[in-house]
Amino acid sequence: MPKGEPVHIGLHHLAIFGMTQLSGKTTTLEALISRSGLRAIAFKTKRGESGFHSQNIIPPFYKTRSDWQYVEGLVGVALQEKVKYEPGMRSGIMKACQGAQDLKGIQKNAKLLAQTSRSEFMKSVFERLVAYLDIVIPELEKWTFTTEISLNDGINVMDLTDMRLETQQLVIGSAIQYVFDVLSNTVVIIPEAWEMMPELRMTPVKLVAEQFIRKGASVGNYLWIDSQDIGGVSKVPLRQCDNWIMGRMREAHEVERILKQLLGIKIPKEEIQTLPLGHFYAVIGDTVKKVYVLPIGVPEKDGQKVAMGKLSPETIRDKYMGKKESEEEMGNVEGMREEVSKVKGVVDGLIAVMKERDKARDEKERQLSERLDATVKELSNIRQALKGKPVTYETVPGKSVVLNLEEKELVVNLSKTEKPISMTTDNQLGRIMFCALNMPVDPSNPESSRREGFNEEIVSNALDDRGWHMEHSTLAPNLAQLAIKGLLVKIPDVKPRRYRLPTKISINFKES
Repeated sequence: MPKGEPVHIGLHHLAIFGMTQLSGKTTTLEALISRSGLRAIAFKTKRGESGFHSQNIIPPFYKTRSDWQYVEGLVGVALQEKVKYEPGMRSGIMKACQGAQDLKGIQKNAKLLAQTSRSEFMKSVFERLVAYLDIVIPELEKWTFTTEISLNDGINVMDLTDMRLETQQLVIGSAIQYVFDVLSNTVVIIPEAWEMMPELRMTPVKLVAEQFIRKGASVGNYLWIDSQDIGGVSKVPLRQCDNWIMGRMREAHEVERILKQLLGIKIPKEEIQTLPLGHFYAVIGDTVKKVYVLPIGVPEKDGQKVAMGKLSPETIRDKYMGKKESEEEMGNVEGMREEVSKVKGVVDGLIAVMKERDKARDEKERQLSERLDATVKELSNIRQALKGKPVTYETVPGKSVVLNLEEKELVVNLSKTEKPISMTTDNQLGRIMFCALNMPVDPSNPESSRREGFNEEIVSNALDDRGWHMEHSTLAPNLAQLAIKGLLVKIPDVKPRRYRLPTKISINFKES
């Protein structure tokens, strides 16, 4: 902006375009996430990629699927064209997927179909499918995947640089589906969108991204699309993006595409082709702004000078983001980062496996506890029925032991551990719980007040009183999420919907 005035972007699906290393797309995404207070999941897919500076590395997540659309997208990655252009492949995939639970099951079906098919043409189709899965399945088995995704506030990155493109697609697609099914208030950043969500063919990422971007916003989930150009990206998800951020672009056709997105504002083509580092044309809703995106850690006054042309963006980069090392030094540092990332990924994977084992152990203990309770109850009934009478138990065939139950004392030691929940008002869920715990009650009948609970409007007013305003589109799903976690109880058959605190709850609250 000529005057260096701040520009604010509303939360929505977003697309960002520009030349790699020359536009500053990654720095922009990092700055937007950092200043918004959101949590986001991103993916590193290229070796030597500079990536995000402030990040939390998380292990790769993958959950297998066996529907034919999913497998068609996977095969499309290898063919680099729509599967429908490969004669017989779509129908072959449909047949091979019938009754299968995973990719191994699909491959097994394809082998059997190749052996039993009377048509030489379909036999060759199934053999090609088997050969392709021979590449994909061993690649998946090389990696340790986690079974759930745990995110911190800010940017969380899955490092997929050493995986084949097909495996990267499977992991990214699985992660998007997990966020869609389980999480809320989360931004998913799709890298290299021209490759992950191409215009002319289906992929595992494109398959779930289209569903995500159409329905995810209802629970605060948003898709941010990162691409070098516009032309190669599927237009279905782009149609749902209300925020477009477009940086330096040199190729003439791409320049024309950017100009068409500027809501009729006329600017010279040369200006798009020569945009400085960190400068973008941002289409925000119904307005167009020329902006300089302030990187993390850069004082606002310096950002204003860059926006007004009084300071070069390269000066900011060198002063606050570190000078470029030599190629050899950069290679060494990047190699060390990759090794650390790999080790952390393995450790996180082991932790995930241990968590699964803990769950299995807890379930076993629960079953044993139920059996113990049933046994104690049965013995108690026997004691009551045979009180004062000796009872004979056959311990070994042909040998018996006489017990006088009247003289025996049965002692069962049971213990229960309650784990308090720690929350903070630094996030939305914590603020809602803080207000719920401090709801005013009728002193003459406090128990009745607690049972009647509170509705969304009461919570909204309590949040406003503390300066924590929260829109309905955010508050409603957060209340539902707290009820799912068991931290709030949904009162049935009441409209408008009301909630109350559980009868027994232990919360350590740290007010920010």
